[in-house]
Amino acid sequence: MKFSESEIQPLWDEVARIIGDGVIKMRHRGEPLSADALINYLDEQLACATGVQRRIMLGAAIHMLKADRRC
Repeated sequence: MKFSESEIQPLWDEVARIIGDGVIKMRHRGEPLSADALINYLDEQLACATGVQRRIMLGAAIHMLKADRRC
């Protein structure tokens, strides 16, 4: 199955929003910010998430952060 740019872009926008929201919440709590800390925060969010769409988006955000660190 192949998706167009216009179909994919809203999904990546949501993933970016989830990551940004995590950064804001961690900063607000005064937690140290690092890629590992953000991944752990999102993992905790994933463990608590009940909706399938939310779980998929959190999983994509975690995967994006982990993949970015390998480069």
